[in-house]
Amino acid sequence: MNIPNMSNNPNELIGESLFGKVRRRVLSTFVLNPERTFYLLELIRFLDSGRGAVQREVTRLSGAGIITRTKVGNQVHYRANTNNLIYRELRSIFSKTTGLIDLLRADLESCSDELGMAFIYGDYAGGTAGEDSPVRLMVVGDTAMDAVRACTVEFSREAARELHVTVLTAAELKRRLASNDRRIKEILTGNKIFLAGGRRELQVLSTTGDDLFDGIF
Repeated sequence: MNIPNMSNNPNELIGESLFGKVRRRVLSTFVLNPERTFYLLELIRFLDSGRGAVQREVTRLSGAGIITRTKVGNQVHYRANTNNLIYRELRSIFSKTTGLIDLLRADLESCSDELGMAFIYGDYAGGTAGEDSPVRLMVVGDTAMDAVRACTVEFSREAARELHVTVLTAAELKRRLASNDRRIKEILTGNKIFLAGGRRELQVLSTTGDDLFDGIF
């Protein structure tokens, strides 16, 4: 699941301004997944980027000692060098800016239950988040709150931001919309960054009718 190339969110633009597109994606992949190794073709497929651009960045980063290079049989494997002088700083940058969405999305994808729809809303989605602003996450579907909390338990530590989670079943959301719940309507009509599902699901959620959620979750 790839992040769009360019964002209108100032939080995301910080990372986009500091690093070129390919370098940003290569760096965030390694520093946010320090336990994982990649060989070159695997990394190219993972990033869905051109071979030449990825190879250049990998060569530069391994030459600088930011990632390590290890030969395994006929393949060369790369991984984050957690002992590098600036590893913690890089991880902090990507966790707080352009990598924050990747980090939360990866956590959610580790949930044992499939999510119906999940999105970030509030200050972070609107690009007005301050240093202490929490990330607000809404999940709509049959996934239990305990399951969502279990798979996102490390997020606040890694991203250095609190995570506020709201979980509603489709039926609960339908009832709150039918009762003209102002808060829910503000959330659904405000800025959002989708992590699961998308605008099609939101459009259905925002309509009325007995078959509101048929075939969605």
